[in-house]
Amino acid sequence: MRSDRLQKIVAGMREAGVDQMILSDPSTIYYLTGSFVAPGLRMLVLLLDSQGKATFYINALQSDYAGLGEDIVWYQDSQDPVKLLGQAVRENARVAVDKNWSANFLLRLMAEKKADYCLSGQIVDRVRMVKDEGEIAALQESCLINEKVIDEMISLLGPDRTEQQHHRLLHEMYCKYGADGYNIIGVVAYGKSCGYAHHKADDTRLAPGDSVIIDIGARYKGYRSDMTRTVFYKSASDEMREIYKIVLEAQLTAMDAVKAGVRFCDIDKIGRDIITKYGYGEYFTHRIGHNIGIDGHEFPDVGGANEMEILPGMCFSVEPGIYIPGKGGVRIEDLVVAREDGYHCFYTYPKKELRIVE
Repeated sequence: MRSDRLQKIVAGMREAGVDQMILSDPSTIYYLTGSFVAPGLRMLVLLLDSQGKATFYINALQSDYAGLGEDIVWYQDSQDPVKLLGQAVRENARVAVDKNWSANFLLRLMAEKKADYCLSGQIVDRVRMVKDEGEIAALQESCLINEKVIDEMISLLGPDRTEQQHHRLLHEMYCKYGADGYNIIGVVAYGKSCGYAHHKADDTRLAPGDSVIIDIGARYKGYRSDMTRTVFYKSASDEMREIYKIVLEAQLTAMDAVKAGVRFCDIDKIGRDIITKYGYGEYFTHRIGHNIGIDGHEFPDVGGANEMEILPGMCFSVEPGIYIPGKGGVRIEDLVVAREDGYHCFYTYPKKELRIVE
């Protein structure tokens, strides 16, 4: 158990007046223990109290997780784990519940034990949102792998593969370069498919003049990476060249504004205002970024409604885009870590010159 991280969460519980907390999210358990647990449909809970006591509830079939700690309540399939947990939940206590915990367990626990139940999200998220130097180093390693994979993905562009066939290469490539797996499903889009920000790869084939959006990420040592590059096959129209310049200007300008004390909504506005100035505002259809760490998308978002100030150690994407249905689109994305006086970009992969792939 990472006692330093545990104590931060316990301190948050006390500040919020929470007596006990039910954690079940595998990412948060990894954050606290360094081990990923995949419980399937069986109940997995880490029960914390405001004095720092931590008790796991784990099915006996998962005995390989015995190393999580000494205080484990093992249960058999013939037992009801919710009843066992209910015995430890204090009557009328204020109990914070993991935002990802299944209603299948929560509703049964609420019927089992009367308490003041609330969400734990803000307590846990506010601890996890600032990365320590070890986490930042893991993110950097993940990004280095991702650069190698995106470079190989671009080198393999050609008319002989559909989007879907191209996308399927990702798993093999991430394994080849030592990653644990994907960050996200990823986007591999050709031509008109690039007119949709989150296009799902299909049987579209590449044609001369197509824009190509590749948005992918690795998972390495538990930490994620995420990057998007847009290139063009054989040629690029004047309109797409102009769109690329606009998106690049928006991304670089928004990134250069990143530092501690700046609000997330201001980063979004800076990039959005540039795209709007050139007449493409309606085609920038998503927030400009998201925080990242153990999960691909973490709290908080980098959007126009988020007035939170950036803190040193926050790691997030800056990824404006323009998507024109029926024509194509462009997205450029990098990850940054905020510092007191600016930021560090995790990537060095080229983007400042529009790239034509022959």
